[in-house]
Amino acid sequence: MTRLIAVCGATGNQGGSVAKLLLQNHEKYRVRALTRNPDSPAAQKLAEQGAEVVKADLSIPSDLQEALRGCWGVFGVTNFYDSKIKDDPSSEERQGKNLVDAVLANGVECLVWSTLPSSYKISGGRLVSRIYEGKHHVDDYIRQKNCPAVFLYTGNFYENMVFRSHMQYNRELDRVEFRQPVIKPDTKLAMLYVQRDLSAVTLAVFDNWDARKDELNHQYLYVANARVTPLEILASVKKGSSSLSHFKLTGLVVDHCAVTGKDGVYEVLPSTGVPDRDIMFQLYNELGMYGTKELPDENILKLGVEMHGIDEFVREALAPHLGLPVL
Repeated sequence: MTRLIAVCGATGNQGGSVAKLLLQNHEKYRVRALTRNPDSPAAQKLAEQGAEVVKADLSIPSDLQEALRGCWGVFGVTNFYDSKIKDDPSSEERQGKNLVDAVLANGVECLVWSTLPSSYKISGGRLVSRIYEGKHHVDDYIRQKNCPAVFLYTGNFYENMVFRSHMQYNRELDRVEFRQPVIKPDTKLAMLYVQRDLSAVTLAVFDNWDARKDELNHQYLYVANARVTPLEILASVKKGSSSLSHFKLTGLVVDHCAVTGKDGVYEVLPSTGVPDRDIMFQLYNELGMYGTKELPDENILKLGVEMHGIDEFVREALAPHLGLPVL
């Protein structure tokens, strides 16, 4: 008998990756795609692929109580870029707790919760970003309520180079341009290929829950493949990764791309325009996300998940997005 999984943010990057992979495993799972806009093109595409699309707003408890009815599992995520949360960052914590309450009320067997550590604890209270703290407080709530759950510590998304337009191809200058706010060229970022790996880890948790529930319950899985600098991201598409043309205040130009054959430049922008995000990025510059934790996480490898890195992302997603052929 197939198990019904509710997927929060099913039209977004994280939830969308999970919904798509679960739909490919239709012999085991059915998908209830939760979205505030069931009429959106992304929601309609999920419906065409076999998902049950349900309107639900994480900030409305009654929505969630109904949306999780009959579900065996839930993938939960809150989105800081949601205008409701950006205008009121504390609402991210409330949304997460609403979800936990609905999970418990409906007897859901397994919640997979996408989260982050405490920036306060990492920085000793010096660099506190509410993007981190809201999710972290939901972790505490899950444990307090003894909610059956697995915590996924997510990395920085390779997909932001596409979805946030961090990387573009300048046809006039015939070069790849990589721009990010605050993050220095040599900052090591715990990176995640969401579409390939977040979804695979979530599926593996659901697949292994019955046999390994005692081990997985309240376990943290570090869903990132490796620590990679912006320069190394550019180096993945250049020949001679140790050869640097010149450094400027605006960025770093590197030599030819092994994937695209194009020169590249990295530019540090002064601000995201959102104080909490600026603090988050400064945290990356000074302290990183996960200390000395070895990546990929041995506990993810034990689940049989093979993580993917920058070279695969460039070939499969970034180069096509930039309109550049793979050499």
